[in-house]
Amino acid sequence: MISLPKLNFPRINLRAMEDNGRTLVFDRVRSSYVVLTPEEWVRQHFVAFLVSHRGYPAGRIGNEISLSLNGMPRRCDTVVYDAQGNPLALVEYKAPHVTIT
Repeated sequence: MISLPKLNFPRINLRAMEDNGRTLVFDRVRSSYVVLTPEEWVRQHFVAFLVSHRGYPAGRIGNEISLSLNGMPRRCDTVVYDAQGNPLALVEYKAPHVTIT
């Protein structure tokens, strides 16, 4: 398993497995295993925080969502939807070592 830093989120339990030297984690939103990268580490913690600690319904969260913005195709790391299915928040993740400026 790769070494990843502690984040400023509550601790989570991830279902993980090894596959050809890569660590995969189960993404409950996509219902599939995905490669564990530093960015994915942040995503899994944020989504778990929304669901487990803020009570947000997992069914209103989408990971790796394609959408059109001003006629241009875009990809969002996570989209959080309201009760009517409208985007409420678009989330872009960065690895913990990436400085946001």
